[in-house]
Amino acid sequence: MANPNLPPEILQRVQVLQTEIEQLQLNLNAIEQQISLINRAMTSIDGSILTQTELEGKKGGDEMLIQIGGSNYILCTIKDPDKVFISLGSGISRQASLKEAKERNKTQLDSLNSNVKQLRDQYNQFSQMMNNRRTELVKIAQDYQVLGQ
Repeated sequence: MANPNLPPEILQRVQVLQTEIEQLQLNLNAIEQQISLINRAMTSIDGSILTQTELEGKKGGDEMLIQIGGSNYILCTIKDPDKVFISLGSGISRQASLKEAKERNKTQLDSLNSNVKQLRDQYNQFSQMMNNRRTELVKIAQDYQVLGQ
């Protein structure tokens, strides 16, 4: 769109708009990546809640398939279905009751859902800002007959 017939202040505004659009696009891409990561975490937590729900109906000595990653399972004999280990992060875990683990997972899921909502709101805001910049660029192009009409 750089046209030698554009006044210097308009040319400068076009360059600013192009830079802002590029930055907004980078922000949109980053938000999409964050949402994708959160969705993967939510899928993992959903799987954990599903397994915990299945454990609720079990007693010591029962057998159950436990997912070990992907579509792989192992058959386990349950020693005590109310004793589970929850991760505290950094490879540290502690024992908790099944009820506590489920409540913790549901709290995590609620928090992640809230984060996704905030990210989607931010995405929509950035998207609208980018559309506004593009509209301004098109108007400048039309006003200065840079685009064919």
